[in-house]
Amino acid sequence: MPMPFGLPPPDPALELFVASHGMSQGLSQTEGAQVIPRAYLRVGDVHAGLFWRNIDSPVATGILALFARVSRKHRATQLDLTALYRTRTGTHRTTGRHAWEFDATLRQGFGRLGLRLNAEFAPREFELGKSWFVEFGPSFQIAKGTSLFANVGRRERSGAPDYNSINVGVSRAVGGNIVLDARYHATDRSELGPRYAGRFVLSARLSL
Repeated sequence: MPMPFGLPPPDPALELFVASHGMSQGLSQTEGAQVIPRAYLRVGDVHAGLFWRNIDSPVATGILALFARVSRKHRATQLDLTALYRTRTGTHRTTGRHAWEFDATLRQGFGRLGLRLNAEFAPREFELGKSWFVEFGPSFQIAKGTSLFANVGRRERSGAPDYNSINVGVSRAVGGNIVLDARYHATDRSELGPRYAGRFVLSARLSL
């Protein structure tokens, strides 16, 4: 049956991300491994779906997110705009369970060299206030399917410490549906405890 307005048919997809340690915006999220299953539908430039990730926190055991993303690409330039509605799972709290987030990512290629700028904004980060995270960095393809990368970031959040972050590493595509990643994360506020401490993380992403 033809789609309305000449749209392509929906393309369902599944992803499974597994990491030796959960990280988000340069901070530790788990005491051990993190698993993130993701399911979505793609219709042209639009993706819509959901994912869940486990966390180790006194107030919740996970976060479920519904998201919609619009991607536009012109030659070597790509822009992604994403809206997420996040809900804490495994929590007994009746307030501060939900939070909106809005992301924008710009990628620009120059042959083997790539540049990436990412911004994440939450009007209210659960029980905390407004939150910004901005990250920028280059990547360089050293061989087919293998790239080196480095990123520097800055987070400012009402009700929590501000900090700068860095991560450097290497990624490797295996076949057409697996990406392996090894990187080191660190912040400039390690004196604040284990969440802010540097650590080495291995991960794998499987796309179906």
